[in-house]
Amino acid sequence: MEKKLYFKKLELSIIYAVVFTVCLYKAPHGITFPVFAVATAAAFFVVLRFLGETVKQSAYVIVAGITVLAIHVCTTGSLRLILVDKLLIFVLFFVLFLNSLYDDEKWDVTGYCSAILQFLFSSVSFVGNVISEAVAIRREKAEEAAAAEAAGEKPQKEGVVRYVILGLIISVPLLLIIVPLLASSDAVFANVVSDALKFEIDEDVVGFTALAVFMFFVAFALLTRCTQRMVSLSMPVVEGKKRNPVTAITAVTVILIVYAIYCGIQVYYLFLGAGKLPEGYTYASYVHEGFYELVFVCLINLVMVLFCQKHSKENVVLRVLLTIVCVCTYVMLGSSLYRMILYIEAYGFTYLRAFVLWALAVIALVMAAAVALVHKADFPFVKCALGALVLTWAVFAFSYPDRWIARYNIENGFDTEYTCTELSTDAVPVVVSHWNGIGGSKLSAISYWEQFEDAIADEKDFRNFNFSESRAREALRKLR
Repeated sequence: MEKKLYFKKLELSIIYAVVFTVCLYKAPHGITFPVFAVATAAAFFVVLRFLGETVKQSAYVIVAGITVLAIHVCTTGSLRLILVDKLLIFVLFFVLFLNSLYDDEKWDVTGYCSAILQFLFSSVSFVGNVISEAVAIRREKAEEAAAAEAAGEKPQKEGVVRYVILGLIISVPLLLIIVPLLASSDAVFANVVSDALKFEIDEDVVGFTALAVFMFFVAFALLTRCTQRMVSLSMPVVEGKKRNPVTAITAVTVILIVYAIYCGIQVYYLFLGAGKLPEGYTYASYVHEGFYELVFVCLINLVMVLFCQKHSKENVVLRVLLTIVCVCTYVMLGSSLYRMILYIEAYGFTYLRAFVLWALAVIALVMAAAVALVHKADFPFVKCALGALVLTWAVFAFSYPDRWIARYNIENGFDTEYTCTELSTDAVPVVVSHWNGIGGSKLSAISYWEQFEDAIADEKDFRNFNFSESRAREALRKLR
C-alpha cells in the first residue's frame, strides 16, 4: 500500500505541477484559472478515493463555491475583487481538505482557524518526502531481498524499469533547475546547451521550469499531509471548563446600559431627526462621521457574544442579555447603513463605500447566526457564517461593482476623475457609453486609452484571455 500510495502521489504531483504552471504562469486571472481550481479539487478527490474515503456531500458544495469564484476571476478586471476571490478560494480549499478528512462538526471559529494553520504549516515538513519515501521504499525492498536470501529462498528478479523511471523523475526537475542556472553563469556553457538543444534559454524557460518544480514539491507535500492524519485533529473535541455566568452577566449588563443610551440617541437624532445637536454641528457633519467606528463596535459585539457563549455556563439571563446585545448591534448596523447612504448621496460612490455596504450585509447575517448559536448550542455557526460570506461575496462580485459605481457617479454628476482613473476595466464600457455626457474630448480619450493599454493589449497567449479586458478593448476602440 505504501509503495502504491507513493507512486500515486508522485504521478498526481507531476500532473498537477504541469497543469498549475500551464494555467497560471504569467496568466494570473486568465481563462485558465478555473481549470487550475477544478484540477486541484480533482487531485484531492483522486487521493480520497485511493485511500478508500467516501466523498462527503458537503465537499461538492465547497467545490461548487470554489469553481464559481474561480470563474469570476477570469471575468473581471478589478484586482481588488480578484484579491478577495483568491483569498476565499485559498480558505475554501483548506476547509475542503479538513472537512473531508476529519470530523469537524464540533469545531468552533478558533478550532477551525487553528486546524487550518496546523494543516498549512505542518505540510512544510513533508516537502522532502518525495526523496525520503523513495529511499525508504528502496531500503525496505533490499531488506526483504536479504531476508529471503537468508531463508534460502531464490530472490525474485526486480523490475528495474520502475526504478529507472523513478530516478529520471527525480533527476529531471533538478536538471531543469541546475542547467539554466549554469547556463546563466557561463556564456560558453550556455552556447553549448543552446546549440545542442536548439532552443534559447530565456527568463520564461527558467521561470516556467522553476514554478513547475516548486509546485511539484508543494503538491507532493500537501498530498502527503492529506494521507497522514493529524492526531491532534482526529481526537474528539473536548469542551473547555465553562465559568460561572455571573461575571459575563455583570459585564454585559454594564455594556448594555451604554448601548441603550447610544441606540436611543441614534433613533431620536439620526432616524427621527429630532433633538438639538451640539453647538457647531450640522446634520450633514453628524451623519458623515463615526461610520467605521460603528462597524468596529459591531465586530466587537460579535466576538463578545461568541466568547460568552463558549466560555460561560448555560444561563437564561445571559442568553437574554446576549440576544439584546445582538439587537443593539442591528441598531448600530442600521445607523451605519443610514450614515453611509447619506454619505453616498452627498459625495457619490467609491469602491470602498460599496465594499462596506457588502460588509454590513455580512455582519448582519453572521450576527443572525450568532443569535441562533446563543439559543441552540449545537448550531453550525462556522459553516453558516462561511456560507454567508462566500454567497454574499459571489453576489457582490458578480454584480461587478465598478460598473454600477461608474453609472451612478456619471448619471448623478459625481467625481468624474475618480470614475475615469480609479476604476478597473469593468467600468470602461459604461464610461465610454457616457463619454459625451461627461465632456470627453479627443485628448482625454487618448489619455483614457493609455491608462488601460497594458491590460487590454491583444494577447497572443490564449491563457491570458479575460472577459472584462476583452469588453474594455472593444469599447475603447470606439474612442479612436
